[in-house]
Amino acid sequence: MPQIKKSKSKAGRRGNNEGSIYQRKDGSWCGQVITGYKTDGKPIRKTVYRKTRNEVAAEIANITASVFAKGYTTVSVREDMDFEKLCKEWFDLFVAPGLASCTEENRRRMMKLHIFADLGMMDIKDVETKRLQQLFNAKTKAKLSADYIGKMKNLLNNFFQYAVRQHYITDNPMTDVVIRKRSTITEKSGKALRPEIREKVLAAVMENPVLMPIVFTFTLTGLRPQELIALKWQSVSLEGKTISVKCAVNRTRKFDADGNVIEKGEVIGKTKTPKSVRTILMPDAAVETLKEWLQYCRDNNIHSEFVFPCTKTGGMRSYTGLRSLLERFKKLHGLQNENLTLYTFRHTFATILLEQRENPKIVAELMGHTKVSTTLALYSTVYNTVYEQTARTLNGEFTRLTKKNPPAPAQV
Repeated sequence: MPQIKKSKSKAGRRGNNEGSIYQRKDGSWCGQVITGYKTDGKPIRKTVYRKTRNEVAAEIANITASVFAKGYTTVSVREDMDFEKLCKEWFDLFVAPGLASCTEENRRRMMKLHIFADLGMMDIKDVETKRLQQLFNAKTKAKLSADYIGKMKNLLNNFFQYAVRQHYITDNPMTDVVIRKRSTITEKSGKALRPEIREKVLAAVMENPVLMPIVFTFTLTGLRPQELIALKWQSVSLEGKTISVKCAVNRTRKFDADGNVIEKGEVIGKTKTPKSVRTILMPDAAVETLKEWLQYCRDNNIHSEFVFPCTKTGGMRSYTGLRSLLERFKKLHGLQNENLTLYTFRHTFATILLEQRENPKIVAELMGHTKVSTTLALYSTVYNTVYEQTARTLNGEFTRLTKKNPPAPAQV
């Protein structure tokens, strides 16, 4: 009797729409499943790569279940589905027109250095959640600020939402991306003049007849540098002791096709936010400072509509020119190692008020902050000191009213 040859068992054929799974030459496993159709009728296949067959099968099953639940998605047909090209197209058309030029430059630099450098050569449908999570993990590890990473996440999320609406992709891959939260306030909260050098810096400034009124006005009003540069005498009432902030200097940019800055300029335009339009009641020291500066201008034949013009031309002083004036002052007085910028004096204004327990809502309005929470966040370290003072005040009042000393701190 002839011996019957036993055949090797083979995996059963997967059913329709359940995808296909096979092993690659490198030993890894790959699976594909149809998730939709293009407008020309061609199928859209989702490809999954995993180490084992079971892992691929599980992922394929999840994708298939999602397709059955949502139905097939029709995706637009474009010959070029390059992620970088589509993202630039979206940014130029929908985002850039609504941004200040300085913000636009920052966002373009962000895309170029931190997004396109990693994802730019990919097809948009291949930009998956796992790849994006790896990108953000790397940026966090590189110690980019949480604020910067948050803006980067928001930009990508908005783009992929747009891509879904345009049917370039079926789902937003940013939905499940998680960003580790870190404090972004520590470095900002220390930008005011340190108490131990405030007297030294202000005394040195008094030796400079041009820089002195600028610094004093910053420190006594909390104006932003852009607001101070654009300030005109018609917005100042020395009799009423008020400054009306209605506009600010905006830095303009022109970009080439690749998003590189090819031209810079400065124009007077809107303030940073609508809340920044405000009227500030000046303390007497600020009024006297401006009166002395006005007399100095008359004595030195400086005629201008601007409060702090370029002393040579009488025209609007540039942001760069004002910053250079401060840098020369720092070098002259050995202050190069101090974190002294144009914004330092604005931060000092707010810090002094909060140290004296001024109402945060009032400080926020004087600063032109849209939300009080912004003020509280920026100057959180000031509040640590204020809270300690408050605790001591309560302890003292409790002792006075009850004649009972509070318990001593526990020994560690």
